[in-house]
Amino acid sequence: MTRKIELPDFKNGLAKRAFSRRDIHKALMAVGVGVLTLPYIRPAAAASSISIATWEAYSSPDLHKKFTQTYGGSPAVQLFADNEEALQRMRAGALPTLAQPGSAILNRFQDAGLLAPIDVSKLPNYADVFPQLKTLRGMKVGEDVMAVPAAWGDSSVVYRRDLAPEYVDNQSWNILWDPKYSGRLAQRDAMDSVTVVAALVLGIADPYNMSDADLAKIRAKLVEQRPLLRFYWTNDTDMQQAMASGEIVAAYGWNSSYSTLKAQGVDVGYMTPKEGRLTWVDVTVRIKGGEGSEDEALAYIDAFISAESGKVLIDKFGYGSPNAKAYAIADTARLKELGIDEPDKVLQGGRFYEEFTPEASAKVNAMFEEVKAGI
Repeated sequence: MTRKIELPDFKNGLAKRAFSRRDIHKALMAVGVGVLTLPYIRPAAAASSISIATWEAYSSPDLHKKFTQTYGGSPAVQLFADNEEALQRMRAGALPTLAQPGSAILNRFQDAGLLAPIDVSKLPNYADVFPQLKTLRGMKVGEDVMAVPAAWGDSSVVYRRDLAPEYVDNQSWNILWDPKYSGRLAQRDAMDSVTVVAALVLGIADPYNMSDADLAKIRAKLVEQRPLLRFYWTNDTDMQQAMASGEIVAAYGWNSSYSTLKAQGVDVGYMTPKEGRLTWVDVTVRIKGGEGSEDEALAYIDAFISAESGKVLIDKFGYGSPNAKAYAIADTARLKELGIDEPDKVLQGGRFYEEFTPEASAKVNAMFEEVKAGI
């Protein structure tokens, strides 16, 4: 049943940031409003001249304390729900000083003329960032650094060890296709997530540049999976609640999903599938034409990648820090729980998300929408 919210309560909730971006979007879709552009939210104590478009977790003041101490407050914030939304909003002219999208979309930001170079000589903490994160595709254009790693993590299978014990020692993405658990599985409602996972299971080497024959194999695999799913999830909280109750047994998820459920006392596992985990990296970029001081923007980037902020990313949010020194001050038990107590090893073995070619992206998006619709 959908809970009715009166207009005054909805307005108050917006003012207090009581709703997530997805909650607001769903509410507006219900009354026929398909596109929403939220204004930048400037914290009451803000003295900064800059603004940032980012994910909800990254807006936490705990992740830029040194910046706040220097400038007297946090930047204005606009939240986005996914990378595509962030890109399209900026292409339409809503230009923040900084943004924090996923690395896999960097080339599209660059092609849209949105990125300004970052002077990393003014970032003391940049020297402590893992080298393998600095060299991901799109991070540099020539000698110019266009993006600085902000956070990273894994995508894998979160599952109920007590309800699917045969997978404890046989870890595989194939659990998401296991007919034994029909109606008790969940997949993320994201084109790249479903496609790359299916490619791993099928042994397709490069899902980002697929032939039509490979795409047909992916489609068939997703059609096979669809009737087995309880739902496609867009909000990881919904997925976590379903897993905690036993409604679902296994799902695509993140380190943070596993950590949250573990803290609730749920008997969950986080797989290292034989086909491989998927690794994502979020970055901070300067937006060309965005208002605000460049010095403040650089100070914010440096504060975000400090070891102290990295400890917060790990201990509070369950994400990996790009700063190698953060792991020496983070909670040891927490690192082991998240499976990132040896971050170098994890990063070296990660299968990093990449960007689909424009042609492949159009085809894969259309295919996935048809699969979901049962066409």
